[in-house]
Amino acid sequence: MQRLVLFAALAAVALPPRAGAEALVRRFEGEGASVTLSIEPAEVSPERDCEAVVRLQAAPPRTAAPPSDWAGRFDGFELGGAYTDEEGALHLSLSPRPGAPRYRIRPFAVAVSDGAGGSAWFATEAVDLPAAPLPRVAAAPAAALAPARIGPGARAVRRGALAALGAAALLGLAALGVRALLRLRRLRRLSPRERALRELDRLLARDLPKKGRFKDYYIELTLVVRRYVERRHGIRAPRRTTEEFLSEARRNPAFTAETLARLGAFLAAADLVKFAGARTDEVGARTAAERARDYIASDAEAAAPPQGGRP
Repeated sequence: MQRLVLFAALAAVALPPRAGAEALVRRFEGEGASVTLSIEPAEVSPERDCEAVVRLQAAPPRTAAPPSDWAGRFDGFELGGAYTDEEGALHLSLSPRPGAPRYRIRPFAVAVSDGAGGSAWFATEAVDLPAAPLPRVAAAPAAALAPARIGPGARAVRRGALAALGAAALLGLAALGVRALLRLRRLRRLSPRERALRELDRLLARDLPKKGRFKDYYIELTLVVRRYVERRHGIRAPRRTTEEFLSEARRNPAFTAETLARLGAFLAAADLVKFAGARTDEVGARTAAERARDYIASDAEAAAPPQGGRP
């Protein structure tokens, strides 16, 4: 709590941004509302925190609300604090983790109320921020030849130690970059089924239901299924509502009536937990995961090539 209050106080008296520190701005719309996400500075430097500002707008009588819990919605950042200003904008303080393979704000859901008891939602897209380039270090001038050899002084020793540490840091960053590229390459070689089952296993390993984070669990679980549908059938499922997705799926011959019924029931049950506050438990969460796994496996098996092709 003290850290949150300190962040709000510092933001109120902050100096103007440095020249060239432009903000990255993204706007998303849906259900008669919009959200503008601005991040400053636009390039991530480990020596400086970023500030993300979330501004919501809705056509009256609609109202829009951001997620109440921002934990786990960032890659490469630690959430330092949050406060809402007098205009209703939400300010988030993000501390970059040095050497992170990427800096990203994950997709989040915006709840929209129509003012008459009805509600809907739409999801933003992921926002990736580039890392600021490392500063160039000017080469030291060559020392003049001396008639006699003189041992290095304390300043030279310190300079050499700093140079060695800098070289080690660069090697570490290069290794992280290589590992990230190799991981991306391995993922691209996987079939949609293999990628989806790997994502599902990674989600289950986080054990979110045991921590009471059922809403985050169901958001991630439905994204696993939706991303699989997009990769396998070409439907842009992650950025559509359940009704929009099912409407397009009905026009796709790859989806049978039985498959549509199973998918619709799965997504509708998840929406109740994510956006209507329906109660569930760890048993229900495990059952939902098994239904997702069964759908992915059966859909991939039905679509597999007849002569030994990969699903």
